[in-house]
Amino acid sequence: MRPPSSVQRVLRVRTVGLLPLACALAGCGNVDGTWMFNRAYTVPAGDECTSGVTHDFVGAYQPVGTAPDTAWTSTDTATVSGDVFFGRIDQQGKSAVLIVGTGAYPGVKQADGSWVFSWDKSAKDAQSDTHESGYQYLYTSDTTNSTRVTGTFTSDTFTGTWEDSSQSSQSWTESDTWSDDVAATIGTTGRVPASSYLLKLDADGNEVPATNEYQTADCDVTGCLLTVTQACGYTYDLTGAATGFSAADAPWTSDAGQTSGT
Repeated sequence: MRPPSSVQRVLRVRTVGLLPLACALAGCGNVDGTWMFNRAYTVPAGDECTSGVTHDFVGAYQPVGTAPDTAWTSTDTATVSGDVFFGRIDQQGKSAVLIVGTGAYPGVKQADGSWVFSWDKSAKDAQSDTHESGYQYLYTSDTTNSTRVTGTFTSDTFTGTWEDSSQSSQSWTESDTWSDDVAATIGTTGRVPASSYLLKLDADGNEVPATNEYQTADCDVTGCLLTVTQACGYTYDLTGAATGFSAADAPWTSDAGQTSGT
């Protein structure tokens, strides 16, 4: 067999040399290995969480916050260094798992070449009580905490974000009125914590906490309902660099790193 000509050799070298660049641009390389990540720390600005209250208490409303004194302007700023940690990635085709400390985050390669690693933790709870006289009470809660790592790998770098988010919902449903026998056990103002979230006006026009009184109709005909929700989200810039550590180094790299701040 004849050796390749000089032209063939040049073409072959150039073609091979283009592959790493193409993979770097398209994110087509294998992401196996141990990566050192740097997560930028962002001081909360105060609006990362939103909350809501829904109810059917007649005439009740949520308290209105006090307007700030416009004569004063206060500014509070802080800059904090990020944290550094190691993550081990095991890739199988278009799926992979990212291991950080004791946490494992399954990942999927997207059509654009980027990766998304995530995990959701959730819990639901329900408690109900009924009485032979017709009284009914139901409490439910639903909480989800999520972690999502999104970004793009080149042959030796990673650029993306780390996102922590949470969602919670608590709901109370209770009969509007009940008997003296029930009141002897649960009290006369019920078990819906309306007084913690709602106000109403009494007969003299004074603001008082809203309650579910056992001998008066305080809510719509469906009974008394109160639902409190909250959603929070924090997103941090995340960069990474490939290392030469092997799987055998995992016992110590999983604990190595730097915490944010001082």
